[in-house]
Amino acid sequence: MFWSKRANGALAFVDYEYWYVSMKNIYHAQPDLKGWCQQLRDQYQVESIRFFGNFLDRDLADEVTRIREVSNDIIETNCDNDGRFMKDMSDVIMLDAIYRAAAEKRSPNTFVLFTGDGHFQPVVRYLVQELGKRVELYGVRASISRVLREAASVYYEIPAEDQQLMECFRCIVADFNRIALNHDNPFATYQSLVTRVSKSNNLPKERVEMAVTEMVNRGYITKKKHRVAYDKPMINVLIPEWDELIAAGLHRP
Repeated sequence: MFWSKRANGALAFVDYEYWYVSMKNIYHAQPDLKGWCQQLRDQYQVESIRFFGNFLDRDLADEVTRIREVSNDIIETNCDNDGRFMKDMSDVIMLDAIYRAAAEKRSPNTFVLFTGDGHFQPVVRYLVQELGKRVELYGVRASISRVLREAASVYYEIPAEDQQLMECFRCIVADFNRIALNHDNPFATYQSLVTRVSKSNNLPKERVEMAVTEMVNRGYITKKKHRVAYDKPMINVLIPEWDELIAAGLHRP
């Protein structure tokens, strides 16, 4: 059988520590692995999606099972350095893998990188300018290096300003509307809101988590302390800001 180059082929390299930590710190959510990988496979004939990270770390170790549901290409980057782990070593190992893949005679036309680290700017420029490759960059919103964005052929931020995010916004507002029918001052805890909206609308929990956090960041929802009963401690709740939701076109009075 003769090999023929896939014009629509792609390789993906994921800095999973960056993705996981950025989502956790900024959006208090997990990466939507299934959604992102499926989107990539719908668009390209993906040869492999390689995940790089220190999976010996306690937090990331729990992510291995989730990653295996979408890819078996998991590269451990923890190198023994007197018991200390260096994040730069992850970058070095991932960079080496990218350069090696690019040097292969049959390398695909498209390289997909999920990272926000400016250390990857030279390899992106090399792929685009020297090899004529298309480099698609993905990163978590508000955490992507400017020089890295400028070097890529195209870049996408997660969460994206797209229909899926707006769909989640509307489902969340609909849930607050339902609560408002029975309460003068509607509110919900973070976990109850995410679980309820995800289950009732058949939406991935990770996507709803991102949407809730994004709505808080935009001022559509406010975090407040609330006492359910006089003899109970105060709890953290989320309260809709109706004026902001009306201005955004997400609610009609």
